[in-house]
Amino acid sequence: MTDKETKPAATNMVNGSKLRGYIERLERLEAQKGEASDDIAAVKAEAKAEGFTPKYINAILKLRKKSPSDREEDDAMMDLYTGALGMSRDVPLFRHVQGMGVDTAAQESVVEALKLLVPDSGEITIKVGKSPRMRLHRDNEGVHVEEVSDAPPPPPASAARGTAPRPQAEVPDCTPKQAFELGKQARRDDKPVIDNPFPWDDKRRPKWDEGWREEDGGDGMGPRK
Repeated sequence: MTDKETKPAATNMVNGSKLRGYIERLERLEAQKGEASDDIAAVKAEAKAEGFTPKYINAILKLRKKSPSDREEDDAMMDLYTGALGMSRDVPLFRHVQGMGVDTAAQESVVEALKLLVPDSGEITIKVGKSPRMRLHRDNEGVHVEEVSDAPPPPPASAARGTAPRPQAEVPDCTPKQAFELGKQARRDDKPVIDNPFPWDDKRRPKWDEGWREEDGGDGMGPRK
């Protein structure tokens, strides 16, 4: 047996099939949380023993709960903020940002650049210094720009009582082939991959997941590159 066979974690390749298996087992246990906390810890320990890093598994679990548009918006905002702090190589835009409060031309350049980052049916807000807070939002007619108040928005009604549990989806009455098409439609509807409506032991569940991933062009494990 070679070193490569005995030490798979030492390579820079990740076994996607094996990783997805751990992720889906953890998602199943998360759905039963309260009864399965020990099992969750055991699965994470098993994954760690296989060379997977627990903190990144936790990050993937959170990512898979987000809709594709939310993930794209998060990526765009991280690029925006890291660039503004000098943590990105793409700094010209953010040099203009620093002049937004005093330079009208710089402000207009930044706004035009940010329009490209606004996700479908989403928005971006930015404020620099004493300049007005700007909100850019996209709808079917394009990207719109407006000044908005700095007053903080009221907290959501659910904040005081914690996050509501995800409602149990109704299981569709369909064939595996139809489940595949339902998965593709769910991705087109911007639903997260974790919204698969079929039970874990249902043979249609992987077909729905396969359809979602084919439509997405990714694997549902995190942002597409």
